[in-house]
Amino acid sequence: MLSNADVAAKLLEIRTLMELGGESFYKYMAFEKAAASVENAAPLADVVKSGELLKLPGIGKSIGTVVEQLVLTGRADMLDDLYRRFPPSIMEVLAVNGIGVKTAAMLFTTYGIASLADLEKAIAGGVLAGVPRLGPKTIENWKRGILAYKGRKHRTPLAFALIVAREAMDFVLEGPPLDRLTFAGSLRRQEVTVGDVDLICTSARAAEVTAHFCTWARAEAVLAEGPTKASIWLPGGLQIDLRVLPDHLYGNLLQHFTGSREHNIKLREHAVRRGLRVSENGILNLESGDVVTCSEEPGVYEALGMQYVPPELRSGLDEIDLALASSLPVLVEPRDLRGDFHMHTTWSDGDDTLEAMIAAAAARGYEYHAVSDHSHGRGMRYGLTPERLREQRAEIDAIGTRYGICTLQASEVDILPDGSLDFPDDVLAELDLVVASVHTATHQSREEMTSRLIRACRNPYVTIVGHPTGRRFDGSPGYEFDYDAVFAEAARTGTALEIDGQAMRLDLPAPLARKAKGYGVTFTTDSDAHRTGDLAAAELAVGQARRAGLTKEDVLNTRPLDAVLAFIQEKRARGSEVR
Repeated sequence: MLSNADVAAKLLEIRTLMELGGESFYKYMAFEKAAASVENAAPLADVVKSGELLKLPGIGKSIGTVVEQLVLTGRADMLDDLYRRFPPSIMEVLAVNGIGVKTAAMLFTTYGIASLADLEKAIAGGVLAGVPRLGPKTIENWKRGILAYKGRKHRTPLAFALIVAREAMDFVLEGPPLDRLTFAGSLRRQEVTVGDVDLICTSARAAEVTAHFCTWARAEAVLAEGPTKASIWLPGGLQIDLRVLPDHLYGNLLQHFTGSREHNIKLREHAVRRGLRVSENGILNLESGDVVTCSEEPGVYEALGMQYVPPELRSGLDEIDLALASSLPVLVEPRDLRGDFHMHTTWSDGDDTLEAMIAAAAARGYEYHAVSDHSHGRGMRYGLTPERLREQRAEIDAIGTRYGICTLQASEVDILPDGSLDFPDDVLAELDLVVASVHTATHQSREEMTSRLIRACRNPYVTIVGHPTGRRFDGSPGYEFDYDAVFAEAARTGTALEIDGQAMRLDLPAPLARKAKGYGVTFTTDSDAHRTGDLAAAELAVGQARRAGLTKEDVLNTRPLDAVLAFIQEKRARGSEVR
């Protein structure tokens, strides 16, 4: 069922296609007014159900029919008719900055340009050269607009976008004086991939800040530049937007541009019911005209009568209702971590030595950590035989507590296709803990993979199932299994599920971790580091845990060492029961 904002967007699309088709101003503007009306209305599903749709401003019988069809079915006869005249892809052309309806209509009727690909081809082939009112400057602006559109469609993994965002912020800080600067949007919400980077800044010299931002040497193109906002395009397809307003609006600005869209829609709907309107410029009382501005973000939620919603929870699910009831969980934080159970050294496929990894883990302030090099099934180059495991144990013992940290010996042991493990039980028993992961035969059927993971959970020596879905952003979408069955078995057997912070994994995905929490599963938030610099990836894992609504109590590596050892021993003691 479409939301108010989705219906409004469809109405605006109808409005645009009507104008393309030469309909009268008054006819298509009626749809624009209707779009504004429904966006600020109570939830349309409720309005339709109550029979009060036609009471909304600007909603007559004919538009009401369109709105009702959109709400109930997601489509409308009128929109389908317009699509038969104009392909939906023509909206791509209209999304390019500088191309209005009249120009798009001319491009379509004269040159057959009905998509972004058509437009790019026409520009590259010189088809539009010499066309009246389409000079070189206009074409150059269109090229920038095309880059901006592609930037909105391209997704960059979270870890890499964070690096670029911090570099961009460092450059902004080198410029004119400012008050506060941070990133917002999907980056702040810890989405696993981001479409663009939103930077939020406050300064009394906004125009100078945006002008400086546009001089960054890394920018391939400046997409837009104005006194309070600017956008640049980086090689590789990442767009960075900077918005600058006075400092007294910082809280409103940060909340608005953090999103998500779905969260802000629900927030606005709640505000409308209270006679308020929320934007980056403040909270307007529709009756009195008074505006509340917030220099700090929690003030926005307080003014709306609710608990502050952490950015990672702003997904448009149930967080508004929970916030109104003051029932949001206290989420786990990076500072809660006492250790990291998943990292590799030069003993297998890591880049840094065992001692270097121990020293780096200690430098992070950890109480303990586990070295979990691969089992021998990964091949002699990448995996350890039982004999090599014992040699590694001797090195761990020799280093001891020299760095003020307890080093546990683990192994990332392959879960074989039948669910058995790459080491026999007597070898597993020598380890302090076991991370069991699927690395091969990932194309098994859903039923086979479910059985495979359940058997691994039932092994008394398996402490943690590593990166449980096997998804990678640079290749594999992962494998399918019965999530409910595996999560229930993990909870029953006392097997922890990992949230792997490796940049290309972030696995277990937050929505699945949220589901697993409902079964009472215990989680770990690990780095899967292959070099010392990767240890910070544990913070990315915590970000995904926060998106799942996990608390400190849900995460094993927030517990003191004795509690961790007790967890491991309890699982092993239950071996005969769970198998």
